[in-house]
Amino acid sequence: MPDVLDEILSRREEDYARLGPSFGSDVPASRARAVVPFLAKPGAILEVKRASPSKGDIAPDLDPVSLARSYAEAGARNVSVLTERRFFKGSLDDLIAASSAHPGLSFLRKDFILHEDEIEVSYRAGADAVLLIARILDAATLRRLASACRARGITAFVEARDAADVAKIALAAKDGPLLAGVNARDLATFRIDPLVPAALRSSIPCRAVFESGTSSPGAARFARQLGFDGILIGEAAARDPQAARSLVSAFESARPDWVGHFWREVGRRRAELGSRPLVKVCGITRAEDALLAADLGADMLGLVFAQSPRRAGGDAARDVARALRERFRQSADASRQRPLLVGVVVDPASHDGREALSLALDGVLDAIQYHGDDPDRDLDLIDEAGKGSGIGRFAAVRLGSDADVARVSELARAGEPRVLVDARVEGISGGTGQAIPRALVRKVASGDRSPTAALWLAGGIGPANVRAYIEEFSPELIDASSGLEAGPGKKDPALLKQFFKEIDR
Repeated sequence: MPDVLDEILSRREEDYARLGPSFGSDVPASRARAVVPFLAKPGAILEVKRASPSKGDIAPDLDPVSLARSYAEAGARNVSVLTERRFFKGSLDDLIAASSAHPGLSFLRKDFILHEDEIEVSYRAGADAVLLIARILDAATLRRLASACRARGITAFVEARDAADVAKIALAAKDGPLLAGVNARDLATFRIDPLVPAALRSSIPCRAVFESGTSSPGAARFARQLGFDGILIGEAAARDPQAARSLVSAFESARPDWVGHFWREVGRRRAELGSRPLVKVCGITRAEDALLAADLGADMLGLVFAQSPRRAGGDAARDVARALRERFRQSADASRQRPLLVGVVVDPASHDGREALSLALDGVLDAIQYHGDDPDRDLDLIDEAGKGSGIGRFAAVRLGSDADVARVSELARAGEPRVLVDARVEGISGGTGQAIPRALVRKVASGDRSPTAALWLAGGIGPANVRAYIEEFSPELIDASSGLEAGPGKKDPALLKQFFKEIDR
């Protein structure tokens, strides 16, 4: 896919050379309104956005004044105005009109700022904050532009996408306060991944905003659970201002918790691995199998809490957790990481399900994998069991038809950051040794379910075929169970070693 960002910057520089820093707008000679602190407390930022390169026209005939009023009525106190003309069809005229009409709201100018005189123009146009994209600015220029914002009493909102951007933010933060944003959307390809903000949040040295890709209350809640102080909602708000209220409410009613902790850890590990997939070894029942899988490089270990020949139960989970803690406490290699322990449940209301949830609350398990068929009901039960502190979790969908692919898409749209796909065998929840039909895997991997998710793949995977799956589908996570066994619930050391050898080659 062509680099959309390069095209935007090239065209913008042409317009800057021809029109100057106002880009043809009639900007007042001096600022007419008092500065309103931007994101003074945690909350949502709703966006005035006419179009985008990825979606085309979103709301081309919008009235920025009335739209900002609708946002205020929805509970937002911070408004972002896209002012780029060519690709987003905005302008400084939108910012001037909206900020003049609503002196009590705080306004962010969102654009591809490259020059210091654009900060002064933004200030005079009524901006209380200015977006600075770290990816397109070298460290010295970023610091200079951020200082120009501070000199005028407005907020430098610095956007990051990767670790190199975060390093620039750390340098700029030494000069004075700023606000960071982490964009879930890659500006080069316009694809969205909510685990990018999850991976970076812990390393950002200041308040931070989750940007892009939020279109459901579940996604808004997830951003707050990750520990973000704000959420920027663009397309979803501009298309349907009345629906914005539910997004604002979902973000503001949530708080940082163990759901966010789990996904920050998953995101961090994924980023560190580079091109190698995350590996989950499921069906663990014995500490010796858990230790070998951990030594070989497993990122997650699954323990089954359901009627199954691989059922683990509470005692086995505690034994595994204790053995892993001891192994990694004694390890001389500080870079080695204990695998995350995941309890696999089919019915969270069952005895086994309640036991797994209790172990998660006690810190024995790091997360719950829901492998049942009623996520609308059961994911809420898991969340309710979190008692305000949260339980890390993700859902699995068994694929046997296009209708199952649609279920994956529904979960992604509802805000689930990842969904594991497994083979559908009627009457058996998992560990069947059966592979998913490749045509269905291809539909999920190609993004038919949602452009926001990567492939988490289970179903009949073992040493003989794992390399082929990696090369064909590039999964982000591989989950194997029965293909690594000497017998139900007992791993075969030789198969485990060969499995990881195939993954790492």
